Formats: sequence, structure tokens, C-alpha cells
Amino acid sequence: MRARVVLAAMTVVVTLACATSGGGSGLRPGSPNKDLIVESEIVAIAGRSVNALQVIEKLRPQMLRSRGAGSPTDASGETSQPKVYVDNIAYGDISTLTNLNATQIREIQFFKSGDATTRWGTGHMGGVILVTMKTR
Repeated sequence: MRARVVLAAMTVVVTLACATSGGGSGLRPGSPNKDLIVESEIVAIAGRSVNALQVIEKLRPQMLRSRGAGSPTDASGETSQPKVYVDNIAYGDISTLTNLNATQIREIQFFKSGDATTRWGTGHMGGVILVTMKTR
């Protein structure tokens, strides 16, 4: 009988510990999503940022980081850089972000390599920066 009580108590403790130990996004309430830049953030810095690259550099520079060596044969490190998509269409490498006017952008989202591969296919070892433009 005593063993059942101890077992039941331990089950309750473990259940409560698991329920309170996480499951959230890891972000504090009110803090920005590390993989998403929304229109209100872009508008807030519009005077200081002319293009998408500048927006990302100011708000989420980690989106631009190399993700390590993509292949031992890739000495340039090109495959470890994020690729850029605009409205779900392949647009180029990071340097092409300078061609996108900040005032025309609705949101910018970063996808890690696994998510990018699922969505756009292979060849996205560095992830994807998806820029969604405002509709006219």
C-alpha cells in the first residue's frame, strides 16, 4: 500500500515538473521573434534603413550568419549562406537583399535548413530568408 502512495506521489511530481518546464517559444512576452521581422518593426526603422539587407542587419543580424561548412568541397562557404526568396520565388544570395526597398516589405522570415528543405527542396544548407512584399 505504501509503495502505491509513493508511486502516485512521484507520478504527480514528475507530471507537474514536465508541465511547468517549458513548451513555450523560449521568448519573453513582448520580445521579438528571432526568426521573423514584421511590418511594424520595419516601419519603426524606415528612416534609417533603405533596403532589406539593412533592415536585417539592424533588427536580426543572426539571420545573416553562416551556418558552418555545408560541404568539404565548398571552400567558398557559399552553401552555408542563407538563400533569399521573395514571395516564395528564388531570388538569389544575401547580396540581392540590397535590391529590395524596405518600404515595400511586409515581413522577413528566416527558415532553418531543415524547414527550408522541406518547403523548397534540397540545397538550402544555410537556410532561407523569405521576404514577403506588400501587395499593391
